[in-house]
Amino acid sequence: MTEVIRSGGLNNIESIEFEERCLEKARETGDRNGEVISLGSLGNAYQSLGEYHLAIEFYQQWLDIAREIGDRLEEAKSLSGLGNAYQSLGKYQRAIEFYHQWLSITRKIGDRTGEGISLGSLGNTYEYLGKYEQAIEFYQQWLTITKKIGDWTGECISLGSLGNTYESLGYYQLAIEFYQQWLGLAKFISDRNGQGMALSGLGSAYKALRQYHKAFEFYQHSLEIKRDLDDRNGEANAWFNLGLVLEKINRQSEAMNAFCNAREIYHAMGLDASLQDCNHAIELLSENVPRLASGLWFRRWLSHLSQLIKPGSK
Repeated sequence: MTEVIRSGGLNNIESIEFEERCLEKARETGDRNGEVISLGSLGNAYQSLGEYHLAIEFYQQWLDIAREIGDRLEEAKSLSGLGNAYQSLGKYQRAIEFYHQWLSITRKIGDRTGEGISLGSLGNTYEYLGKYEQAIEFYQQWLTITKKIGDWTGECISLGSLGNTYESLGYYQLAIEFYQQWLGLAKFISDRNGQGMALSGLGSAYKALRQYHKAFEFYQHSLEIKRDLDDRNGEANAWFNLGLVLEKINRQSEAMNAFCNAREIYHAMGLDASLQDCNHAIELLSENVPRLASGLWFRRWLSHLSQLIKPGSK
């Protein structure tokens, strides 16, 4: 059996070239296990590059050989990869088929962690389809498993997923309950990114309930964490949400400042869709300019705008 040492630090292109050589060698020597490993690595590399059709080709070969040699764990992994690739292509029903096969194997071999992740993947896919009740069923099963096996990270994600789904259904109080549990656990395990996301979820739910002062507090705390983590996209989203809430409580000058801050970051990151939303919010708010006691914030906005659209700016 050929043994290949795989070193870290390779980018996707280098990884593909390396794994192609490993695959060729494994096939020459009849190393079926090595062939399985290379096929899986190639599928993952193409998945990371967004080349989903190529990823599927390698995942399918991986699946075929894993079944041929009777390796149930590798079979489960390949089914997971196929489900992920089809989900990325927006072919959700096909993804669901593979996720169900993956789930079945994890239960047969007693892989509780894999079982939980496959349940979460099914929930996520049903959520994409707008089938929220089915999504909740899978997320709830996932949550139960994470608690049994002490998977705190998985528990955080499942709590957040349940919060998001209940919010999508308009069950804001239930969403808040799950977001609060998520926030508490994220603090316990020192997951700062999770804390920021949970705080943002709470802000969103309270905003939907028109409890704007509470929403403001949660968005403000989320902003602080996103800044600490240097999460520029998260910071911009927090500023934008703060702008929406500040506008609702008649703090227009602060709302405009928040929108301007969001706009600068969206522009710098090239997030055109978010930038358009921000421009629209600024345009609507600017209609109130004559009715504001002070034009300071408006002059600041014009200054920001002139810097962003000057010749040669990108």
